[in-house]
Amino acid sequence: MRLDWERANALLRAAQQPILVTHTQPDGDAFGSLLGLGNALIAHGKAPTMAVEDGVTDRFRFLPNANLVRPNLEGVTGDLAIILDCSDERRPGALMAPLKTLSVPIINLDHHRTNTLFGTANLVDVAWVSTTEGALEWLDQLGMALTPETAQCLLCGLVTDTLCFRTDNVRADTLGKAQRLMNAGANLNYIVQKTLSTVQTGVIRLWSQVMPTVKLEDGVIWAKITQAARQAAGAPERGDGDLVNLLLQAEDAHISAIFREQPDGTTDVSLRAVPGFDVARVATQFGGGGHTLAAGMTLQGAPDSVEAQVVAALKEAARQGTPTFA
Repeated sequence: MRLDWERANALLRAAQQPILVTHTQPDGDAFGSLLGLGNALIAHGKAPTMAVEDGVTDRFRFLPNANLVRPNLEGVTGDLAIILDCSDERRPGALMAPLKTLSVPIINLDHHRTNTLFGTANLVDVAWVSTTEGALEWLDQLGMALTPETAQCLLCGLVTDTLCFRTDNVRADTLGKAQRLMNAGANLNYIVQKTLSTVQTGVIRLWSQVMPTVKLEDGVIWAKITQAARQAAGAPERGDGDLVNLLLQAEDAHISAIFREQPDGTTDVSLRAVPGFDVARVATQFGGGGHTLAAGMTLQGAPDSVEAQVVAALKEAARQGTPTFA
């Protein structure tokens, strides 16, 4: 944990045009923290630029002001960078190079255990269930009141990163914060329906292509998503309907993995585990990062070329763990 509140507060108060970015392959916490903080800054008279590589995915266009999120930083100037939900400087992808060119201070706001503390000021607490929880605490530190637009985005991160408050890091005060966001105007039912309870038809077709690749051995379940499978299913270029969590529901599985072939020839690997097992250690071993129960990495090569080595490491992690559901 590292909470440089005073320095972060001073940097943000001095900035008028902060640049907010989050990681590639963004999830609900990435977009929720990006837009939640961005909407708060707009409401308080600042002019933030919000960006994520390749722009907003269809799944999260319902979030307030999602149309303001840029797919790149071409021609953008600013006086501060705020990097959200990223464990290291590689996670923002192509957005990191232009940020470094600007030579502005960086505030690193995150909750991943593997965070490298790369910021000029770091706001990192692994006890936060989501980066949006950290954003909420930061807004409190700054004395910024919640608008309905901000609350909706922050609650999205809480809901999606905890699978609707079902993960083992949810505390009583987590539910209290959710209630506070709902009192500020966030719509819990709408968020759940648009995220956890909705799957694109193209993604369901993708599952039909992918399910024959599923393997379950020694407590590890995994599947591969190739570019050919996406094309055959007419599926979107990004996203798979959170298949990694779906696979983890198998009664004999302790760890799940999805190997996603990328257009550039790399493989994006998502990892999940039930309580009592640690996939962050495996991700770190391969140059990635994340949480004990949810982590990932990007590897050079197609899924077939990286599968054996990664699965071997996951099986070892499965042997070292013991399920804990207390």
